[in-house]
Amino acid sequence: MIKRILAAAVSAISVVLVVWWTTAVFSPTGVWPLSEQLAWRFTPRWAALASALLVAVTMCVVHMVAVGAKPPSKPTEANLPGDMAERAASISDFRRAGLKGMVMGSDGRASTSKVQVAIWSVAIVFGLLMLLLAGRTPNCPIPAGTAYAGSCPADVMDGTPFARLLGSDFRWEYLLLLGWPLSVALIRKNQVLGALERINKRMPAGTPEAGTPQAVDSGTAAATKAPPADPREVGLLAGLRQIVTDDAGHGALLDVQYFVFTLITVGYFLLQLITNPREGLPEIPATLLVLMGLSGSGYLSGGFIEPIGKPEPDSQPSTVTNASALRP
Repeated sequence: MIKRILAAAVSAISVVLVVWWTTAVFSPTGVWPLSEQLAWRFTPRWAALASALLVAVTMCVVHMVAVGAKPPSKPTEANLPGDMAERAASISDFRRAGLKGMVMGSDGRASTSKVQVAIWSVAIVFGLLMLLLAGRTPNCPIPAGTAYAGSCPADVMDGTPFARLLGSDFRWEYLLLLGWPLSVALIRKNQVLGALERINKRMPAGTPEAGTPQAVDSGTAAATKAPPADPREVGLLAGLRQIVTDDAGHGALLDVQYFVFTLITVGYFLLQLITNPREGLPEIPATLLVLMGLSGSGYLSGGFIEPIGKPEPDSQPSTVTNASALRP
C-alpha cells in the first residue's frame, strides 16, 4: 500500500510540474510565483533530469497497471501459512507481481540475465529521451525588449537534428548492447527449462513437478529451482544478493563478472551521453564490448559445465543436488 501511495504521489507531482512549466513558458504573464514569461531551453543537465523523471513516472505507471487493483501483500513470517508449498507460492506471487516481476525468474528469484536486459532497456530509453529534449526550446529566443524570467543559453544541439542522430549517425553497436543480453537471457531460460524437463523424466511417479512450489519440501531433485519459502528472500537487498549468487546462496563469480561489466559499460554510456549530447549516442569502446561479450559467454558456459539438477556420481535419482543450481 505504501509503495502504491508513493507511486501515485510521484505521478501526481510530476503532472503538476509539467502543467506549471507548460503554463509558465507559454503564458506572456507567467504563472505564480513568476510574474513574467519563463524563457527556457533544455540544457544537457535539464534534459537529463527531465528524461530521468519521465522514465521514473513511466515505470511507476507500468508498476501500478501490472499490479492491478489488489496487489499481493508483502510476505512476512506472521502472514505466511505453515505449509511450505503455500509459503513458496505466496512469496513467488508477490515477487513476480508488478514491475519487479519483469526481472524475476520462474522460481521467484531475481534473474541475473533478465536484470541485464532491464538495465540496458532503461538506459537506452533514457538516452533517446535525452537526445530528443537536449537543446530544444518552446520560446527561445525571446523578442528583444520583452521582459522575461529564466534564460536562453546557447543551443548545444544546434545543427544536429534528432533524425540524423538515429539515422546516418546511428551507432550499430547498440543493437549488440541490447541484443546480446536478450540472447543470453533467452538461452539461459532454455537451459533452465531443459534441465527441469530432464529432472521430471528421472523422478518417480507421484513426485511434484520440478521447480514448482509443491516440490519445495519434496526432498528430491524436483526441489531444484523451486521458489523460496523464506520471507527473508523478499526485498531489494535479497534481490541484489540473488543476482550475484546461485540458488544455494553461494557466491557466483561468473554472475558477478557479467553484472559488474554491464554496470561499468552502462555507467560509461550515461556519463558520455550527458557530457556530450551533441555527439548522439556515444561510441562504446571495443574493450568494453569485448568484456561484456566474454562475461556473458562465461555466464552461459556455467549452465553447460555445471547444469542445473545434475546428479552426483553416487547419488540416487531422487537425491537433491543444489550445488550448481543457477538462475535463468
